[in-house]
Amino acid sequence: VAVSSFGRSQLCRWTGVAAWPRLKVIHCGIEPHHFAETAPLPTKLRLVAIGRFSEQKGFPLLIEAIAIAARLNPGLHVTLVGDGELRGEMEAMIDLYTLRRHITLTGWLAEDQVRDALSEAQALVLPSFAEGLPMVVMEAMAAGRPVIATAIAGIPELITPETGWLVPAGDVQGLADAIDTLADTPHEVLSRMGQAARARVLVRHDIDREASKLAQL
Repeated sequence: VAVSSFGRSQLCRWTGVAAWPRLKVIHCGIEPHHFAETAPLPTKLRLVAIGRFSEQKGFPLLIEAIAIAARLNPGLHVTLVGDGELRGEMEAMIDLYTLRRHITLTGWLAEDQVRDALSEAQALVLPSFAEGLPMVVMEAMAAGRPVIATAIAGIPELITPETGWLVPAGDVQGLADAIDTLADTPHEVLSRMGQAARARVLVRHDIDREASKLAQL
């Protein structure tokens, strides 16, 4: 059992073709009752990124992209939720690019505080270089938020043009361009994207439904 079609494709590499029909996809899921209500989408350009400050997550690249995007969007603010071994380097980059008024580092937050951070943001940003099928993307979508993310692994199975923007991994300018595009998108369109994201994730990633599929297998 794989959690995404991409994951299934990698299992296919390690099995004989005759066994491929036995390889199934059961999505990891969210608990919908945690997302029974969604906060209205803010009108200000506020983004949030959540994860460990490690090479895999690509946060230094995001800081570079923010430096570019802030030139056209002086009101841009990004909250970085998390901590890790790259924090010192990230702090130095923020100072180098004079981004203190554009970026806030919160450290690790409790689950309810993470949901609050999502509710205060117009969108989630995920600049990762390597992922599986990120729970943080599912949670942001369930909260009614569009997503900007790198087009790796199972992420394109979550994010469509109706629910967000995909950029190549490692592409600083592409990430900055996606932020600019979001900034230029009318608020009512962003709200519709957020609701489309919520509908998509609740249909595809309801933990009870997926557990039932696994039990049947």
